[in-house]
Amino acid sequence: MLPLGFLGPTPGWGTPRNTRLTHDEQRTILSLWSIFRSPLMFGGELKSSDEWTIGLLTNPEVIEVDQHSTDSHQVFTNEKTGVWLSKPESGSGYYLAVFNRSPNPENIHFGWKQLDLNSSEYSIRNLWERADLGRERSLDLVLSSHACALYRLWCHNRPV
Repeated sequence: MLPLGFLGPTPGWGTPRNTRLTHDEQRTILSLWSIFRSPLMFGGELKSSDEWTIGLLTNPEVIEVDQHSTDSHQVFTNEKTGVWLSKPESGSGYYLAVFNRSPNPENIHFGWKQLDLNSSEYSIRNLWERADLGRERSLDLVLSSHACALYRLWCHNRPV
């Protein structure tokens, strides 16, 4: 059950309130469930949730990862960072989820080969922001504490 947005428990179970998770943590939990292909069961009260939460829950590009990806697996982990990779059912490209497990902001850098990707360059789309980021020869980003990034990658050249 995803404890996102407004939580209005059944009488006798506490006072209705907003989730105690930050926006970054809410994106992280939904990204985790999506890249793992877990059932997306919303644990909040939809009618009382704010616009940000509704946008989080209805992002079609993120839902696509949960509903139509295959071969989800972890490709990197340490005490600060976790990285998961999966493939779209179409077979074209990859989904890539990067998680900051640290209580501090982290600068993250990976070469594609470090993530078991064979091409030297990928086009990147940020699924949460629904924005194309262009072609990159590596992955470089800064993530806030407990934040994540969820991308779609496309290869444009031959493996090296």
